[in-house]
Amino acid sequence: MRVGVAEYFDSSHYIPGHEKCGKVHGHTYRVEVEVEGELERGMVIDFADLKNALREVVRELDHRLINEIIDNPTCENICTYIYKRLKEKLKGVRIVRVRLYEGKDKWAELIP
Repeated sequence: MRVGVAEYFDSSHYIPGHEKCGKVHGHTYRVEVEVEGELERGMVIDFADLKNALREVVRELDHRLINEIIDNPTCENICTYIYKRLKEKLKGVRIVRVRLYEGKDKWAELIP
């Protein structure tokens, strides 16, 4: 079975060498995470545990210039960063999808 949670954060970034996005600008991001597993006591994972892990990662990025954390902070690279950090925090949990929305209508998705 799969379950998921979502969080929002606001950050700024710039894409080095990009004509339009090479200037500092900001976005409201939405990140969705899905995990998969067998039911234990009726749950794949406690939503609170999944939400807390995602919030910890989001706190690292919220209201920051993401270039201070990721050299080339494209939506794809930010999505990958979130996946890697969640994987460290959710040992033994199978993450099946991380989707990061940059604004309302643009997104990157990592399916390991």
